[in-house]
Parts: sequence; C-alpha cells; structure tokens
Amino acid sequence: MRTSLLSALFFGAASIAAADAPQVPSQAPYIVLSENHDEPNGFGFCIDTYGPGQSDLMQTHSCKPASEGEPRTYAGHDTRFQYDADSLQVMSYAFEGFCMQVLIASEKAEFALLECSDHPRQKFVYNDADQTLRLNEDQEICVTVASETVPAGPWVKRALTLEACDSADAARQQWSVVAE
Repeated sequence: MRTSLLSALFFGAASIAAADAPQVPSQAPYIVLSENHDEPNGFGFCIDTYGPGQSDLMQTHSCKPASEGEPRTYAGHDTRFQYDADSLQVMSYAFEGFCMQVLIASEKAEFALLECSDHPRQKFVYNDADQTLRLNEDQEICVTVASETVPAGPWVKRALTLEACDSADAARQQWSVVAE
C-alpha cells in the first residue's frame, strides 16, 4: 500500500509539473514564460504589445492561436517576438525593425517597442542555463513579469518589470525562446 501511495504521489506530481508548461498555439518565433502560471487557456504568457497591433508599450499576454496565411503585419502576430543573440535584441516579428527597449525613470521601468538601434537598453542577454533575459548593461537585473494577472478582453495579461535576478520568484523570470 505504501508503494502504491508513493507511486500515486510521484505520478500525480509529475502530471502537475507537466501541466504547468504552456501549450503555446502560436507559430514560432515567440518568447513565452516557461511556466503557464494562471493563463486560463494553458497557452502561456508571451511578450506582447499593448492593444491589438503595434503599440509603443509592451507587456505579456496570453499567447495567441496561429494565424496561418495572414501577412506578417497581421495584428494577431503581435505576440510573436524573436531573440537575436548577435545583436542581443528582442525583435518584433510582426513589426520589422522594432525592438524591445527598457525605459527607466525614477526607479520605475516600462518596456517599449521602438525602432531597433544600438541603444544599450535594447540589449538583453538570454541565459540558457537559467532561462533569464538579463539587461546587458546590468546583468544582475532580469526581465520579469508581475505576479498579478489581469483580464484583457477574452485573454489575460501581466505587466513586464525589471527586477533583481536573485530576489524575485525565478518562475516569473524564466523564458522559453522559440525560434522559427
């Protein structure tokens, strides 16, 4: 009986852990939190622009279903981003020539989608070992998502933040970078 109870606990825990991985319906490329957290569809949270289509500000949002046959600039592709290890930039798939940039003022950080440039706050280092996106100019700071999930129409979203890599919940800083 003890063996069957331990087996049930082990296999139950394994299925819960597997259930935490997002089942992203989007076509690659995309950057998604490695754990699903509380995204109700199980799709996970992808890096995204505010509102439908191109926006100046960024967040995370429920990853969106694939939109095959739609042009690259289709508004539904706004949750598709790619990481370029050579330029150290997080680049929009839908809006070519636009990259994620951190805007920092008075210890508050916002993320914006701006024209790609050599600006130091457009440079991020993706660490494969711990799955973090670190600000290149200060690699002790990680791209993190807020702990609160809020409604976003039929979807949900979370704010993007910058936090010390060693002080925030690691699960809110771990990203899966999926290339084309």
